[in-house]
Amino acid sequence: MEGFANQISIGKETAWGTAVTPTLSVPVSPSDGLQIETNLTGVEAIKTTAPKNKAFYLGQRMFTGGYEFAMYPKFITYFLKSFFGSDTVTEPEAGVVYKHTFAESTSQLALTVEQKIGSIIRRYAGYVVKNFKISGKVGDLINMTVDGLAKTQATASAITASYDTTRPFTWADITEFSIAGTDIKSKVEEFELEVDNGLEVFHGLGALEASAKYLKQSEVKGSFTCYVDSYTAAYLTDLINATEAELIIEITGASIGASSNDILKLTMSKCAFSKVETKLDFDYNALSIEFEAREDATNGLIKTELTNTQATI
Repeated sequence: MEGFANQISIGKETAWGTAVTPTLSVPVSPSDGLQIETNLTGVEAIKTTAPKNKAFYLGQRMFTGGYEFAMYPKFITYFLKSFFGSDTVTEPEAGVVYKHTFAESTSQLALTVEQKIGSIIRRYAGYVVKNFKISGKVGDLINMTVDGLAKTQATASAITASYDTTRPFTWADITEFSIAGTDIKSKVEEFELEVDNGLEVFHGLGALEASAKYLKQSEVKGSFTCYVDSYTAAYLTDLINATEAELIIEITGASIGASSNDILKLTMSKCAFSKVETKLDFDYNALSIEFEAREDATNGLIKTELTNTQATI
């Protein structure tokens, strides 16, 4: 089957690892997708024959991987809730427009992911996002990459694809890229933000597949490239002095409801610069800056707010 006929679909689970029928298809970019990894172990023995392995047995089985896609405001709600776990929903326009405020929780949303590649159709149950990246650059869409772990898999019959029809976020939708209250979006050429919750799975006795999942310490880091001027040049001094600052990225997309827009707002209240590069070149003078966030008493590592037409999941 031709590659253009492949599809990825997702659905919300009520119990980790109990598969459901997906309800929404995700328009993904070319990527590795979810993969099956089995630890195959050879049995070694001293016998009258020379070969090393006399037999094999199955060890731990893992289902790992993820996808890259343009950030459509509606379906990314599923992946963000899977990562964070906590989703507080308000309604700027009752029954029409919903604002999701995500926060880290020890209970993540598990997804069933249906991966249809030609005639190979697998439903991976208990998929939880462990890492996501958001990136953007001038002239391009805002892209998201998710990586995660699933509990189990099985064959299935593919659903009929049903895609989100809203438009994705683009670089022109970035309404704020500010550091310590100074908006420098017009000086920024590209950025990347990575968030990781340290998710791991535990294998116990009696089964090849994972029996539990747990979180380790979370981390937020990123980078951006900007034009050098009197504002951005000061970030080199901030690096040297380990000055902390609030970093906000806000993206405002299409109009929804009567008076709202699709909006993604990312707030990192305590960020420090870990590296600043200024290269000698004939082109414009640029700063390549890396940063890392620490915990804030109010917003944690990162406060993530998403306004769209997706109701409570």
